[in-house]
Parts: sequence; C-alpha cells; structure tokens
Amino acid sequence: MKLQLGHIASDIFVTIYIMLTLFGRIYIEPQLSGNVILSMAIGAFLLLFLWALVKSKIINPTWFGLLGEREHG
Repeated sequence: MKLQLGHIASDIFVTIYIMLTLFGRIYIEPQLSGNVILSMAIGAFLLLFLWALVKSKIINPTWFGLLGEREHG
C-alpha cells in the first residue's frame, strides 16, 4: 500500500510546509552570520525535498485548483 495524500490535503501540506520552512529560514538567518550561499543552499534542499514528494506521487497538489484536470490527472 502506497501512502498518497488527496488533492486538498496535498495543497494544505504544501502550504504549511512552505510557511514553516520560510519561518525556519528567517529564524536561523541571524545564526548564519550573513552567509547567503548557505541560506540559499538550505532553501534549495528544502524545495528539492518537496519536489521529490510530488514526483514520487506521495503528495498530489493541484495548487488550489489552478491546474486543469489534464495537467494533474
């Protein structure tokens, strides 16, 4: 049995994930001593993880209905 979220749950998961990672990066930014490259690398890794979840079909976001039926299904 493969774990797979529905469209609404996926949209909510993506929204919460992006908000938490953004607030997390804002919180740790002062501790990085202005190292912009490290901050960008952390952000890229977190987006790569989200992309991997979408590609493996664990989450199936429809971006709150912005995609038509033919693009996601």
